[in-house]
Amino acid sequence: MADGLIPHILIGSIFYIFGLKWCCEYAKFWDTPKRSEGMSSTKSRILMGKCEKLLMNNPIEGSLKLIATAIGLIGTMVEGLPDTVIVSPKVVHATIYLFFALSGLIDVLTFYFPRNVTKGLANLALAQSFFVEGFLFVWASPDRSITNGIAAAIVWTTAITIGAELIWPDLKLLRATTTLLHGGWIAHMVRLFRSETLATERIALAFSWHIAAAFAVTLIVVATARSCAPNINIHDEPPDVPIYDYCNEPHDMT
Repeated sequence: MADGLIPHILIGSIFYIFGLKWCCEYAKFWDTPKRSEGMSSTKSRILMGKCEKLLMNNPIEGSLKLIATAIGLIGTMVEGLPDTVIVSPKVVHATIYLFFALSGLIDVLTFYFPRNVTKGLANLALAQSFFVEGFLFVWASPDRSITNGIAAAIVWTTAITIGAELIWPDLKLLRATTTLLHGGWIAHMVRLFRSETLATERIALAFSWHIAAAFAVTLIVVATARSCAPNINIHDEPPDVPIYDYCNEPHDMT
């Protein structure tokens, strides 16, 4: 494999892993309902309870970001990226990884000090990491190719989505899908463009298939995660009370 291709595969794989993780989070895989008293304590449920406790009691996402960025930095420094341009690709990749490392650190601080470091700050740190990545793809890359432009558009869409999640939490599904698209595009097309010149028509067709693949993976992961979660009885929801009945009822204001 040619020098400089492994970092693209590595960074693409890291984003793909986080995309899969956010798909599972959207599906509320670990946000299980209360167990009924008659529910048997099978081994699978005991194991699920232990995993649930592990995920709830540790800053998993922040730790994964810090570990992934450390691996990415090492891979970037080891691989032979060219240094014949004004700004070395090693510096560009290292800058991107350091921004995501900062996001991981904010996640850890949010976990341990939620009153001081809010969830909004964690989302802001992650959104700015994606924005800076897209910014560097466009203006700090030696070859301003169409593949880099598409990658920047995907990244900026993810950044906007993360910011909008503060108002619409369900947008995490879009964040997961665009991150999967992001990882696949970097690992495949950006890497491929380094080794051969691609026609615009071929790039456009490949992007369409990457969108379809990202959606298919999102569909499979979310559906599988939902099917693995305990069944929820949708008929146990509280009855609807007309608003005029509620307003006419006396309420204790003490």
